[in-house]
Amino acid sequence: MGCVVNGVGEMADADYGYVGAGRGKISLYKGKECVEKNIPEEKAAERLVELIKCQYP
Repeated sequence: MGCVVNGVGEMADADYGYVGAGRGKISLYKGKECVEKNIPEEKAAERLVELIKCQYP
C-alpha cells in the first residue's frame, strides 16, 4: 500500500505495510519498521499473510 517514494508515510497508521521497493520488488513493514526487503512481488502477498498469521495465530 504505497509507492517507493512515500510508501512508508502513506501507511504510517497501518499495522502492516506493503511498499514497492523497485521494479518487481516489495518491502514489508510492521508498523513503521521494515521487516523484509526486496521480496519478489509474486511472493510478497503470501509472505504478508504469513507475517500477520504469526501475530494472530
